[in-house]
This record gives sequence, structure tokens and C-alpha cells, in this order.
Amino acid sequence: MEKSSPGDNTGTPVRNYRNVPHYEIQILSRSPELEFIASTIESVLCRLGFSGQDVDFMDKDAARLLELFIDQYHFKDPELKFVDEAQEQGYAVLSEVIEEDLSDIPKEDLVRVMATTYRALQRRTKGGDEYLRFINEYVGD
Repeated sequence: MEKSSPGDNTGTPVRNYRNVPHYEIQILSRSPELEFIASTIESVLCRLGFSGQDVDFMDKDAARLLELFIDQYHFKDPELKFVDEAQEQGYAVLSEVIEEDLSDIPKEDLVRVMATTYRALQRRTKGGDEYLRFINEYVGD
């Protein structure tokens, strides 16, 4: 059973997303299929980050989107909680791309690639959009 946040009366579980099963970077880089999944996810994050919209989309927002998908596919949450409309719209964009381009990918592989992406984001970010700028050099639209 998962713990709840200290002092949190909502019963919201505290999750360590870094402990979600993931692929090692070396394995991911040797597999064209896994690289395609990662590039697809990262290109959506770049699109959200550099869309020119009035809403800022930073590394923390990208991380939260990945957490929401991990909540859905790995932790099997029946209902997701969005903090605002922008987050819900970002989730909808990534969902649509997954349904259109990655529908034949087993959910376990999708989760593991997302967890790998999440770990890379956590290593690269300094609280701004450092990760998004980095991946935009390689997979940006």
C-alpha cells in the first residue's frame, strides 16, 4: 500500500517515479523501436514547450505529464487529477499522439520509456526549461 503525503488529508499517494521500471539508456539507444517511442514522446513535449502559446510549459510541466501517464498506465489510477486546463490540454495532446502513433506498443514498454525519459528530465533540469531546450535540439518540431 502506498503512503499518503504527510499532513495530506486527501489520501493522495506519494510515489517515487524514479522507482518505476525503466530502460537503461544503452538499451534504449540500441533499439530503433524504443528510440522511436522516446522521440515521439519527446517531440510532443517540445511541441508543448515551444508552441508559442501564452502559457509557459517548463520542465516541471513535462515531468508532471509523464507522471500522469505513469499514474494511468503503471499505477492504474482510475481517475487523473489535473491542476489546470493547460495541464489537461497537454495530457490530451500526448494521449492523441499515443493513440495515433504508438497504439501498437505494449503499455509496459510505453511506461518504461516514459520512466526513462522522466529520469533523464530529472537529471538535466535546473528548474527551468533546460531539458526541453536540450531535447528540442534533437527532436523538436
